[in-house]
Amino acid sequence: MISRISLKSVATYDEDGITLDNLKKINFIYGNNGTGKTTITEFIRNPENFKNCSLEWKDENMVTYVYNRNFVKENFRLDNPIKGIFTLGKDSVDLKVTIDDLKEKVRNHQVEIKRISDIYDEKKREKDKVIDDFREKCWEIKREIDIDFKDLIEGFRNSKDKFMQKCLDEPSNSHKKLKTIEEIRLKKESIFDRPAEKVQLIQSISYDESLENDPILSQVIIGKEDVDIADLISKLNISDWVLQGSLFIKETEGICPFCQQTLPSAFEEKINSYFDQTYIKQIEALATATEKYHQKIKSTLTEISMLSEQQSPFINNDKLQQLISLIQSKYEENKLLIQQKKKEPSRSIELVKISNFINEINTEITYANNKINEYNRLIENVKAEKENLINDMWRYIAEKNKTNIDNFNREMLKIEKTLTGLDHSRETKNGFKKKFENDLLKFQEQVTSVEYSVNEINNILKSFGFKNFKLATTSEKGNYKIVREDGEDVKDTLSEGERTFITFLYFYQLLKGANNKSDIVTDKVVVIDDPISSLDSNVLFMVSSLVRQIMFDIKNNSTDINQLFIFTHNIYFHKEITFNQGKKSYGEGSFWIVKKSNNKSYIQRYQDNPIKTSYELLWKELKIRENQSIVSIQNVMRRILENYFKFFGNINIDDLEDKFEHEEKVICRSLISWINDGSHYISEDLYVEGNEEVADKYFDIFKRIFYIQNHKAHFEMMMGDYPMRNFQTFRAEEIEEKKESIVELKEGMEQVAASSRKD
Repeated sequence: MISRISLKSVATYDEDGITLDNLKKINFIYGNNGTGKTTITEFIRNPENFKNCSLEWKDENMVTYVYNRNFVKENFRLDNPIKGIFTLGKDSVDLKVTIDDLKEKVRNHQVEIKRISDIYDEKKREKDKVIDDFREKCWEIKREIDIDFKDLIEGFRNSKDKFMQKCLDEPSNSHKKLKTIEEIRLKKESIFDRPAEKVQLIQSISYDESLENDPILSQVIIGKEDVDIADLISKLNISDWVLQGSLFIKETEGICPFCQQTLPSAFEEKINSYFDQTYIKQIEALATATEKYHQKIKSTLTEISMLSEQQSPFINNDKLQQLISLIQSKYEENKLLIQQKKKEPSRSIELVKISNFINEINTEITYANNKINEYNRLIENVKAEKENLINDMWRYIAEKNKTNIDNFNREMLKIEKTLTGLDHSRETKNGFKKKFENDLLKFQEQVTSVEYSVNEINNILKSFGFKNFKLATTSEKGNYKIVREDGEDVKDTLSEGERTFITFLYFYQLLKGANNKSDIVTDKVVVIDDPISSLDSNVLFMVSSLVRQIMFDIKNNSTDINQLFIFTHNIYFHKEITFNQGKKSYGEGSFWIVKKSNNKSYIQRYQDNPIKTSYELLWKELKIRENQSIVSIQNVMRRILENYFKFFGNINIDDLEDKFEHEEKVICRSLISWINDGSHYISEDLYVEGNEEVADKYFDIFKRIFYIQNHKAHFEMMMGDYPMRNFQTFRAEEIEEKKESIVELKEGMEQVAASSRKD
């Protein structure tokens, strides 16, 4: 059986959705067309197509049979054969007895399997309770020690399940010596205040001493000595001065920049010979060496500065700062020497040795690392001591929890044995059930046929007076077709009522069998959605009788149908199937009404049958008009006027609008236009606005129609204690005496009831 249905975010059901729970074997759902009934039936038929909805079963899932418009579309296309229904015929009495006996055995085993499953589920719940109780007892111990010893149970403090599992695992360490809580407390205070993280060693500062001892720095860089001008340049030691002056010769056009005389034609060539390729390469080597030196010093200073910023407690930061200052100072001196060397390549320089200061820093780093190694050895000891203390704590918890753990293990062992036994019994029963089902299928093969269903449906058609068409088997084995009495295919000549009736008879017969032989004896949940929408009153009675027979079979447990859902919008059909008195009682059922307001469907459950008559429902809808649109309110008013005045007699409703003027006349015309035209439109858009003021105007005219026609008593009776607003003063004649009104009301209602039966 289905125990709960939830729909949301589909069709006219919003994200809040609806829920039908505590469902009975028989369930009635009433609702007007378009309110969302078929959406519910489609969900039951194909739940996998509704991702935001849920269907819960009280026990194992059953086969669902759903009669709705989609069932008709899929099974009754007149241009295609109709699937045959396999049922058990009545030819072989002995085989029928054997089949019935096997059916009973299958059902009995199914009941026994269900009983075992229920016990199994109960034991599972008992197991869950034992676990829950033990979990809480463990957690109570955790609460006692949490404040003072939270460091010792870290990792298990925020999860009851993890703490419980740790308690179960710990008894395996019972060989460890048990310490008192005071011993654990004292040891905790002595070691848990110490830092527990190791410190990484400091990397030494790398430095290349060869950069400050490069030979190019001390080398005298001069021009070529075998040029005739080299002697004087060397004697005067003016190589650098000549080099700078040679740069101006190219701009003086052969004139000496000093004596203003014309230079010898070969002078520039001699200068170039003096400063040859060897000289140029030495200058380039000087530039390369000094650039490498600058880059290394800068990177070294950055590395030392980062070390200083760490403020490590293991290193002498004051001395480190002094050495950084000395390195920066000596580097500034060396930069000046390098600049002089570049300006005067013939000068020999010797850089101040920064490597000495780097070595001092590395010596300090070595001292610091020695301290760090000693510190880390201490940390290792603390870590081991902490681990031992944590084990002592869990050993204490295990001992304190020993009775609870022993009881838990004993109860769990007993329950697990029971569950294993039940599971084995269920498997055994399932094996027997499967064997009986296989035997049943073999015997069914001998007596099942589709012809029996054809005859049953045709007999019902004849008994209901449908004699101009019937079902017949097709040349394609196992299928049906609809034909006339002379065997001619009906094609598209069936009326809507005939088509609806035969599709329901097909569905009704399908409930006794199946389209597949193997499904004949499966348990079913049946859903019937508006089976009488196009039928006359005679057939309505017949269909309701067939539906009630299903209900009686469910009550008497004489069918494979375990649950029934009936959806309808027809008041008279609803009244027929819900009659529940005396010998015609179907037992207990659930009642629901599904409605739609502002394009949102919602559902309400009722303890008793809420549906009385369609006329009473119209007045009830009018009373709860606060949540309805103006169009819905108008339609309700129109239908009341039609039911009461059109069939009342001697009242010409076409003349009603003449009793009003201006805007009121338009509103009155709008109310009665549907009665005359059979339509649902409203002539003036002005009165479609969904506001309270417009609704009040319509209600005012509606009420005054009853007063003008001297039917105030009927209006007030139907509205009951509904709180009236202060409407306009009525332009009505004197009201007749109360006694005369009651007599007139009684006569009118009798005529209304008679007219409704004719329709």
